[in-house]
Amino acid sequence: MREKHIRFGGVRFENLAPPEEINRFVRELPESDRESMFQVVQKLREAGLIVTYDGDNSTVDTEMMPYLVPNTKDKEEER
Repeated sequence: MREKHIRFGGVRFENLAPPEEINRFVRELPESDRESMFQVVQKLREAGLIVTYDGDNSTVDTEMMPYLVPNTKDKEEER
């Protein structure tokens, strides 16, 4: 299955089940468990429906890419 990143959290994960099964599982969670993306991800991991890869995080949304400025000034000052 294709690896993906959890939007807003940036944690890399891989589906271990079809998207339909994952969606059904999430829909059937109690509302209190669906209030937090962290809780949903934790429940999906515990159920063996996804695997997450700790330490492989991305925190930049693709929509923000045009607004990013390269951090080269600090590197030039060090020279």
